Amino acid sequence: MENGTQNGARTNHDRSPWAQANGNVNGNGGVVKREISPDKGKALADGPDHATMTNGGGVGHAMDKSATLRGGGLATPNASRMNDLPDEIQHITTDIFPLSLLLTRLAQQSHGELQDLINNLASKPVPQLANVNGNGNSYHYTGAEDTSPESLEKKTALLNFIQMLHTRWVKALVLTEWSKKSDQVGRLIDIRSHLAAQLELYAVNFWELIKAKQDLHWARLPSPDLKTALEVLSYGELSWVPELGYVEPPPISLEERAKWLEEIDVILSVRLNLDDNIPLPFRDYSIGSGRVTFRVKGEFEVDLTVADEDFDTQFWFIDLRLLFTPATGELQERVRNFIEAKVNEALATGGLPGCYKYLHELVLTQKIAEFRRQAYALSQGRWVDTLRVERLNRALSIQYWTNRTHSQGLKSWIILGVHSGNGTDALQDQEPSSHLSLRWFRDNKEVKDFDIPFDVDEISAEDLLTAVIARHVEYLLGTICNKLMSKPRFAQKQAKLGLEVSKENALESSLKVQLFDRETVTIRIDPTTGSFALFPQSSAVRDGEKKLNSSPNPAEDGPAALEQLRWRSTMKDLDNRAKTVGWLMSRAPISADEHKNIVHSAVSTSREVFLPVWLRMNKWDPQWFVMLSMSWGGDQWWLVEIHGQAKPGLSTGRLKTFHKMPMVSGPLSLSANFFQKLTVYADDMIKQHSNMQGSHKDGIRSQVQDLANCSLSFGPRSSGVRTPPLVLRLSDIPHSPTWRSLSRNNISPRINWAEDAVTITNLFTRHATRKDGLPDFSKKSVMVSEARLKVTDLAKFRLLKHNVDHDVVYNRRKGQFSFRFCEEVCRPVIKQLITRIHALARLVDFIDAIQVGHNVIPESITLREIVFTYSTTANNSSKALLDAVQKPRSWRAKLDLSGEGGKVSVALEKGNPHLRVLDHLNSLANSERFEQLPALLLFSLPLYRALDKLEDGWEDVATNNEGSVQFYHHSLDTMAIRFTLPSASHPGAVRRQLNLDIKPHDRRGKRSWHVFRSDQDGDPRSRPDEFDKVLQQRVWSFTGNRNIRGLGNGASADPETGIEQLVALIDASIRTLVGTPPPAVPASGVPGQGGATSTGNPAAPTPGSTAATPSNSTPSHQQQFSHHPSLHSAAALQQQFLHQQQQFQHHQQQLHHQQQLQQQQQQLRAQANGQTHQGQGNRPQPTGNNQNSALVVLD
Repeated sequence: MENGTQNGARTNHDRSPWAQANGNVNGNGGVVKREISPDKGKALADGPDHATMTNGGGVGHAMDKSATLRGGGLATPNASRMNDLPDEIQHITTDIFPLSLLLTRLAQQSHGELQDLINNLASKPVPQLANVNGNGNSYHYTGAEDTSPESLEKKTALLNFIQMLHTRWVKALVLTEWSKKSDQVGRLIDIRSHLAAQLELYAVNFWELIKAKQDLHWARLPSPDLKTALEVLSYGELSWVPELGYVEPPPISLEERAKWLEEIDVILSVRLNLDDNIPLPFRDYSIGSGRVTFRVKGEFEVDLTVADEDFDTQFWFIDLRLLFTPATGELQERVRNFIEAKVNEALATGGLPGCYKYLHELVLTQKIAEFRRQAYALSQGRWVDTLRVERLNRALSIQYWTNRTHSQGLKSWIILGVHSGNGTDALQDQEPSSHLSLRWFRDNKEVKDFDIPFDVDEISAEDLLTAVIARHVEYLLGTICNKLMSKPRFAQKQAKLGLEVSKENALESSLKVQLFDRETVTIRIDPTTGSFALFPQSSAVRDGEKKLNSSPNPAEDGPAALEQLRWRSTMKDLDNRAKTVGWLMSRAPISADEHKNIVHSAVSTSREVFLPVWLRMNKWDPQWFVMLSMSWGGDQWWLVEIHGQAKPGLSTGRLKTFHKMPMVSGPLSLSANFFQKLTVYADDMIKQHSNMQGSHKDGIRSQVQDLANCSLSFGPRSSGVRTPPLVLRLSDIPHSPTWRSLSRNNISPRINWAEDAVTITNLFTRHATRKDGLPDFSKKSVMVSEARLKVTDLAKFRLLKHNVDHDVVYNRRKGQFSFRFCEEVCRPVIKQLITRIHALARLVDFIDAIQVGHNVIPESITLREIVFTYSTTANNSSKALLDAVQKPRSWRAKLDLSGEGGKVSVALEKGNPHLRVLDHLNSLANSERFEQLPALLLFSLPLYRALDKLEDGWEDVATNNEGSVQFYHHSLDTMAIRFTLPSASHPGAVRRQLNLDIKPHDRRGKRSWHVFRSDQDGDPRSRPDEFDKVLQQRVWSFTGNRNIRGLGNGASADPETGIEQLVALIDASIRTLVGTPPPAVPASGVPGQGGATSTGNPAAPTPGSTAATPSNSTPSHQQQFSHHPSLHSAAALQQQFLHQQQQFQHHQQQLHHQQQLQQQQQQLRAQANGQTHQGQGNRPQPTGNNQNSALVVLD
């Protein structure tokens, strides 16, 4: 509220007595209280007894009333004020209007804007909806929200309008609420305004006092000058008052003047001889007529004098004369006065050095102005349209050859300016002196070292330009001559070249070049326009002259223009001869920049102008070409490959690769013999390039082997064509996923069984022929290539035959593999070579793995197939325990290495125990650990034999529905066995199931098999069941055999013989529970001995069933082994060991009988089937860890 009353602002609060009509304010004795009323936000209606409401109070007409309601509502007719404030406080009534008027206007405005909004929304288009029942003009409500753009736009407009209207009426509501306290607020505003007015009076009075004090200053009288009055009264004059010269002095005679001049000369002579502060250029001076004349050669003469004998006083300027030509004779009066003032100022501040410095800089500026005047005159005369003069800051720029046809965008100019002299060789006792300097910019580059005569005493802008242009012409012709002299054609004196240079007249400079035999061309340059002129004139010479004048850099491109003139006839001859031998002239498929990249790559420091000629053969791929570049440096042949196929008549191709063909230099002989050799050589190089590109794409480093003579000669008696072989790094060949050495760090392996160099040699080309026996150039040719790899360890490959494959030969005597490939000329053989190397490396790794195994015997080894047999041999101790078991047989395995993509497939013969894990064998053979395949086969063979016996032994049990066994193979050496016995049929019965995990274990470099209960059975120690009891009694505490060792909660076994004994022991232990009823569960839910914990309701024993006890065990014996073995006495342990030995021999006899029955059954099945199963196991196995897997199906 304070902000609304400052600076004379008026408030809109009234002083209506209506707010005090009932007990001061709201009937609370002047204390304001906010009460909620049903008429909140509404103003009082206008009536005969009420005034119009403003801000909740009656103001308007109420301000004109003389009576005011107060206190308890009594009227005070004699009151003269409405706010009960002193007379000094004025009541503010300006710009106050009724609140009802505000609400009325706001209602009218809201109503009008609402009507406008409705009309505006009605005028907008209605969203187009689907025609319903054929009535396309009516709107049908579908029940879904309309999200069309038209509807959203209308909704947005309506929402914005409502928000704006809501804001206005909220403000009106706030004003209405405040109107209930208008009387108190109005009083506060009046008091605040009164206080502000009183504060303003303080500032006004303060400034009035300051103004009065300032006005009193002019009323003061100055003090009397007693000192001046005393001097005037005493002497009659004032010593400090200057002589105004109103009275002329007496005239000076000639004698006095001569005497004074002589005295001045003596003073000048003494002063200059004794004063050491004379600048070096002022040492040439003369004294006479009362002045000293300092002469600076080629610049100026200045006359100075002195006005006092004191050496500390300054010299004074008399006259100045310029000594260079052309120059002004006498100075104008205005100029003389300006120079006099500046020289006297320089003499006063800097003495003679300051005078020299100023006059020296003035003369240099005048010389630049004279050069500029002459240059402007030349640009408007004989040198019109060829010069451009520009005035710089105390400098001059003259550009010449502004309209020359060549060197577009390159400018040549000179800058004449003042050099400060810093950095020059000046005397130690003298400051460096500035001088005129000349800078030459030739073709946008500044020339640092040049010898151009520059006379600053005899100023001539034309002579300066002539000398500069002569040096420029000398540079252009000399550059062309030097470039030509560096070419073999002129360096070997095969052509004549002559240069004549004149440093004064550019027209006398010329360059003579011999083109053919006796034909020469003379090159000159016009000094005015800078254009080249060639003589004598002819059509070819005119084209060459046009080429030079249109070149952006004629000094660099001059030899190229002469080269084009020289080789035009050669191009026509080459075009006529190439067609007869199958070669075709082709238009350049790439741009000019790509040409430069090819030709200039031969010599990095050479940028010779060349003329390309493109040739190709129809039998090649469309991206291959042969290019001949002709230049003064000699002819060069290139093999070029572009991206994609070149478009006829367009030079839009992109360069891919190029290689220089090592041709022997000499006279070009375009004979049929030469083109035949060129064809063979180009075919070999294309094949070599294709192989290099293929090796680079696969990350293989390659290089061409250097030979003594591998170039193509032009001579008719030259020998046959020889191309160097391509050498690859064997260590760079990309790895295969099945390489053994890549199982660590994924680094490309270093094959230690072969040398690191693989040599690829192109043998010969098979050309297609027509019916008449002539070569058919329109068909593709086939290149026969051979790759050779030499081994270092011959003993490693003693099992290989001579013909390893149809295209691979192994030489046992040399220890060398030869791979032969037949492919088109433009196709690489790197992929085939990599495939062969991978197959060979895989073969070597398999050979190493087979040779490491003690009982693995290879039978056949080729690049496509490896056949070997493997078996296990029982030692003496195992024979003593397994005397009833037959000797293990050998099993044959075949590895097929010819799969697509290098995939290896494993095939096993019928009856092999590993058939059940054939898929895991295939995965291992195609993994990084494939070299472990033979070792894992040997390691796991006894286990899988035991599993086969276990499976066959439970076949009768499964047939009688007395139990089942299932196998789950997680990997080749990790599996699980599940024994399942029949459970009770009532609800909540305990599931009789045992899960055993079998995993390998390494300890101190020795591997063994560990068997323990799976985590799926929970912790058997916390909840012992019938399986745990029997395993603890018979297996987990077994110590009677060194091949088997009980671990308390599991068992470990030797991988060769112990695992079979352990599986047989587990089988015998579990069989003791076959046919026994499910264990009884007590009513309390706590299992007893021999029972298992039930998760459901306790099941009662089946009526009429009795617990079966094994024939070789007694209840006392079972009770004895129900506790941990560590709690047994020594006698009990001995009795346990003897009992287990007897039990083990009994079970071995049973197993031997079962094996005989199994062999008879297998023979009968083999006769019935008559087929060998390869690629899948004889026994289907459950997948994963499915708890509901079916039983193993036997054959």
